[in-house]
Amino acid sequence: MDFFLRLVSEATTSLRGAASVLRLCVRYLGLAGRIPCWHSGRWWLLRVGLFALRAQPEGGDDWVWMMDHTIQLGPWKCLVIIGIRLSAWVADRRPLRHEDMTLLDLMPMEQSSGEAVAGRLQAVTVKTGVPRAVLSDGGTDLKRAMELFQAAQPQVAHVRDLKHAHACLLKRELEQDGRWQSFVTKANQTKLGVTQTALAFLNPPALKTKARYMNLDTLVRWGTQALAFLDNPRDFPHQRIDRGKLRAKLGWLRGYRRALQRWSELLALAGAAEDYVHHEGLHAGIGPALEQRLQALATSAAGQRFQDAQVRFVEEQSQSLAAGERMLGSTEVLESIIGKYKHLQNTHSQGGMTAMLLSIGAIVGNVTRATIAEALATIRTQNVVDWCRDTFGVTIASQRKLALGATKMG
Repeated sequence: MDFFLRLVSEATTSLRGAASVLRLCVRYLGLAGRIPCWHSGRWWLLRVGLFALRAQPEGGDDWVWMMDHTIQLGPWKCLVIIGIRLSAWVADRRPLRHEDMTLLDLMPMEQSSGEAVAGRLQAVTVKTGVPRAVLSDGGTDLKRAMELFQAAQPQVAHVRDLKHAHACLLKRELEQDGRWQSFVTKANQTKLGVTQTALAFLNPPALKTKARYMNLDTLVRWGTQALAFLDNPRDFPHQRIDRGKLRAKLGWLRGYRRALQRWSELLALAGAAEDYVHHEGLHAGIGPALEQRLQALATSAAGQRFQDAQVRFVEEQSQSLAAGERMLGSTEVLESIIGKYKHLQNTHSQGGMTAMLLSIGAIVGNVTRATIAEALATIRTQNVVDWCRDTFGVTIASQRKLALGATKMG
């Protein structure tokens, strides 16, 4: 059971893939024993997840919560709240990992509003007590929820995620840069022009439609590396690169040399600030400390503007902190957890929310063999079925089966 769940939660293997790995291990290692099918493993995963959701964490006045919504096919949004004791992070300051976090709330909502989210925040105080801070990406409904929550709990700080702040700063900088828009257009045209040619290895990555300013690094890195190859093309073993076709398809990159350097500078500034906050956190006096860390990277006017905005942002987020206090400043671990859940969900459904939402509870925290044994002794399959019925009613997957399952091809 432990190995199966680790394959799914740590190696991000699909349920069917995990069952196949177990089957191969037994065959090649000459082990004896029954091999669970993927369906059994799915129930283990969901039962452990529900156990984590219902667990009672230790109380304290130094909890830091992180919240965000995950959105999928259909009308549902799911509010996810995870947390960590600040004292635990301060004792070992480093970027957070999934096992550091505790699942505090998992609430699908058909109508998400500031009032609804504030109600969930208030409910979570029953588990942990009133937190020291809540981190979010600053979305409209989450911001409104924090205004309502802070009206009743004014001692709680609301900290905005640095990575999302960087995305906003990059958007403001690049939307005023006509060179960026033309670069994206030419990259998309290049994708069409090289995908099914001998130059397919130079195919540019696509920007995500949603939150595209959080994913610029891959495209800028491609541009920089492709330009370096264009300047100094190298033949592969047993394959000669057609220099003429290379110049025809990617020669346009030479006109963006300085722009790529400028954009790389902005991304380097963002990465350096995020690394600082991952390890040092927000604190009083962070402005001068971060500025000193970044000043060698800010060599252009755009870089200096970006650095000044970064420093202003972290200073604003640190205003409510006491002298000597360190505060988390990034929700990246929550984004990663939600990303892993979505990967699992997408391998087993066609986009709608299902019981697999409970897998988040098996992804976070230190899940040991003892935890699994206690979870399976406490949570029955029927408990998961009841949770799904009470939470979702009829899921999109069930609706699809009811609507289309009886349709026969003539």
